[in-house]
Amino acid sequence: MELKVELVPERMPVVVAFAESAAKSAGLAAPETTMLALSTEELFLALCSSIPGAGITVRFQDRRYAADLLFQVPQPPDLRIFNITSRPDHETEEGLAEMGLFLASRACDQFSIRQMELGGWEIMLRKERNYPAPVQQSQPHPAVQTWQLTTSPAPDLVKQFSALIADSFAACQFPEEFTPPGRLLDKLASNEYGIILAQGEQGELAGGLIWHADEGRMVACFGPYLAAPTEPEQLTIALCEKLTEQFGRSNRLGLVLYAPQQPPVAAGFEAAGSLAIPGGTIWTGYRMLAEEFGADAAVATELMPFYTDWCSSMALARNIRAYHDDGETANGLTLFATRLNRSTGMARLTPLLVGRDAEAVLEEHLQLLDQEQFSAIYCTVDTGRPFDALLAPHLLKRGFTPRMLVPWGGTGDLIHLHRAGGSR
Repeated sequence: MELKVELVPERMPVVVAFAESAAKSAGLAAPETTMLALSTEELFLALCSSIPGAGITVRFQDRRYAADLLFQVPQPPDLRIFNITSRPDHETEEGLAEMGLFLASRACDQFSIRQMELGGWEIMLRKERNYPAPVQQSQPHPAVQTWQLTTSPAPDLVKQFSALIADSFAACQFPEEFTPPGRLLDKLASNEYGIILAQGEQGELAGGLIWHADEGRMVACFGPYLAAPTEPEQLTIALCEKLTEQFGRSNRLGLVLYAPQQPPVAAGFEAAGSLAIPGGTIWTGYRMLAEEFGADAAVATELMPFYTDWCSSMALARNIRAYHDDGETANGLTLFATRLNRSTGMARLTPLLVGRDAEAVLEEHLQLLDQEQFSAIYCTVDTGRPFDALLAPHLLKRGFTPRMLVPWGGTGDLIHLHRAGGSR
C-alpha cells in the first residue's frame, strides 16, 4: 500500500487514516494500531514543520510479526532528534516540532532512518505484534535415536521448537528473537525466515535451525538448538549441511551462523569471533557460498590487527586501507540507530552518520544506557562506510572490544564491538 502526499498539516488526517486502515487490514490489535497512528501523526506534523510543502511517499509493509510505515522524504530534517538521547525544548516552535519526532520515535518498537541509494531519506516506524505467553508448560525432551529433517514442519512442532529455545537458549537469542511461539510462526509466514527441524520416528523434536534472508548478500542463521539427540554432533552437521544445500544455488555470497555453542569442524563454518551476552556466549561462524572477487575496506588503525587477523583466517580478499582522522567533518553530525531489548538487558547501536560530534554523542548514549541499567551494549562499524572508522577510537576509549566479524554484513564487512554495561 502506498500514499503520495504533500507535507501540509491539513493532509494529516488522510495520512493517519491510511496508517490505521493499513494496520487493521494487517490484523494488528487496537492498542497496536492506536500507537502506530499516534507515531504517524507526530512524525507527519514534525515533517510539515521541517520541510513544509515537500512531496513525500508513505508506504505500508505487513511483515506478519510487525507492521512498518515507511516515510520517503526528499531531504532530511534535523537528524539529531532521532538519537534516543535527544531532549526537546518545549518553549519554542522548533522545540515543539522536535517533540513530535521525540514522541514518534518512542511510541513504536523500532524507529530508524536511512539514506536511500537514489537520494532522499527513508524513515521507518515499526510496531511489533504483542504475543501471549505460551500456555503449555515446558516438558522434558526424550532422547531421539533416529531423526529426519524437514523444512516445512507442522505448526505444533514449530511451537515446541520455540519453547525449547525459551527453556534452554533464551539468553542466546541475538540478534533475533524467536519466542514466544506466535512470533516464530509469524516470522516464518513472512517469507523472510525459514526453518529446518529434526524430528524422531514418533514426531518428537530433536533440534533445529532458523535462517533469515533479507535484502542483503548474506543469510543469517541461528542455532543449531538441540533438544536431546543421542548423537548431537551428527545432528548439528546434518542441519548445517541441509542449510547449505538450500542456498547453494542462490545468489547469496555466504552464511553467517549465530550459535549457542561452537559446531564441529565438519559442519563447514569457519570461526568469525564470539560475543559475550548476559548469561552466555554467542559463537559466530562464516561459510562462503560463492566466489568473491574482493572489496575495499576502510578500517581504523586501532582495529587493523583485529580485522586483518580475521580476514586472513577466513581467506577474505580485501584491499584494506587504514583510515585516519584528518579533521574532516565527515557526515556533518552523528546519528545512531538504537535497538533496545529491556527483557535481556541488551542494547545495539548502529551508526547511520558520523561527524565531529561523534565522541560527545556516543558519551550521551552510554550515559543513558547505563542509567537505564543495560548490562550489555553492542556497536557495529562498517568497513564499507569510511567515516565509521572515525568512531572506532572513541568506542575503544569507552571500553568497547572488537569481538566478531560478519563478512558483507552491511555495505562492507561489519565489525561487532561489545561493552559490558557500566564499564567505561
